[in-house]
Amino acid sequence: MLTPRQLLVLNNIIEIFTRDGEPISSQSIVKKGDIQASSATIRNEMSTLEKIGLIEKVHSSSGRIPTVKGYRFYVDNLLKPKQIHEAKRIEIKDFMDKHIFQMQDVFYQSAELISQLTNYTAIVLGPQSNLSRLTAFRILTLNDQQMMILLQLDNHEVQSMNFRIPKGLETEHIKQVTQFMNQNLVGESLATVYRALKTDLPQMFDKYLEMNWNVPEMLKRSFQSYSNERMFVSGKPNLLDFTEDMQVGQVKNLYRLLDNEGSLLSLLKVKHDAENTFDIQIGDEFEEQLLESFSLVTVPYQDQHFGKGFIAVLGPTNMTYDSTLGVIQVLKEELLDKLEDFYLE
Repeated sequence: MLTPRQLLVLNNIIEIFTRDGEPISSQSIVKKGDIQASSATIRNEMSTLEKIGLIEKVHSSSGRIPTVKGYRFYVDNLLKPKQIHEAKRIEIKDFMDKHIFQMQDVFYQSAELISQLTNYTAIVLGPQSNLSRLTAFRILTLNDQQMMILLQLDNHEVQSMNFRIPKGLETEHIKQVTQFMNQNLVGESLATVYRALKTDLPQMFDKYLEMNWNVPEMLKRSFQSYSNERMFVSGKPNLLDFTEDMQVGQVKNLYRLLDNEGSLLSLLKVKHDAENTFDIQIGDEFEEQLLESFSLVTVPYQDQHFGKGFIAVLGPTNMTYDSTLGVIQVLKEELLDKLEDFYLE
């Protein structure tokens, strides 16, 4: 059990180090003025914190830096989200108001803005909702070689995907498929439609429609495209500021990880399912070794109309946890407000 003064010393070390990135001496803590004690007393407290593994000495200098164990203790026991000034809140709201035109803009701009405000990498997952319903289905011929499948959803989104026109396809076939979809699946939830595409629908198409093109496969690809567009990553180049100890190949693999939605969802799924207000993974707590020098702050959100998603920030282990968490929470509020606006339109 740490004493109140030891808690203050550890909090000061982490606060100063995440701000300046330099080893912390006892004099630095005395100058900060939060603790009424001599430099010698502070050194004794730092020695105790070092013995229990919360901080460590850098080379032969007298300065200390936090360990992964120290960051974990801080996150679990001392971290408080930093309040964002009202002027910054207004700036965030104004930015979102000026750049939101479609549903996807809500998530894209949230990721962009968080990345800009934190100088880290932001990841936003739009809600994976089973409540969204298919409200209209159309197939448009674009030219002699291409056609477009349009899916309209009850949240005012329109998703589209282009395909090459199958050989021998007739206009009557397009009418048949469009009529079939509107009669049988329009009005159903996306989960129901996608499940039907993998189970009953292929046999129904074979039985009731005369054609030689794989409609269910095209539709599955269209719905899969809709699902894939829910993950937004911004600020990947910011990682380069924290990869000086990584080899070029490792940096490339890190970029590939961020480009692979499946890998990201596997990494973050437990965070997305969590009921906590926030969750933080630090350093060697990751199963993925590429991330052992990083931390991930994740804030889940839930909208009553559209479902669950999350906002996450990936940065170095010495990230400014308090201000990063404060920014994410403000963006969460703004994102939920925007989703409500779309529902009410």
